[in-house]
Amino acid sequence: MKKTLISLAILGAHASTASAQNIVVPDNRGPTDSGCLVKGLDPNGDGFLALRTGPGTKYQQIGSLHNGDAAYIYGGQGKWLYVENGALNGKEAKFRGWIYNAWCEFYP
Repeated sequence: MKKTLISLAILGAHASTASAQNIVVPDNRGPTDSGCLVKGLDPNGDGFLALRTGPGTKYQQIGSLHNGDAAYIYGGQGKWLYVENGALNGKEAKFRGWIYNAWCEFYP
């Protein structure tokens, strides 16, 4: 994997924004035929799925996704998915980062 400085533009009511982040990008980055619909998060718990700069909890959180949000999958490492763009709070959004796959319902 290589580290690349990528501008992060996250749009949406519950996503944090940043002008630039050091995001780990998979060497084999490319669109897949699948996406992630976020489901199963406990609204009485944290209630969000962290968007991170790399594949693991040691990486900085740069945003969050909630039940019903969606992201396009562009690669992965273990149970971590590299995602770009999707929908936050029902609105099209641009973002890049890594999410844990346990709360994903995969769709074609």
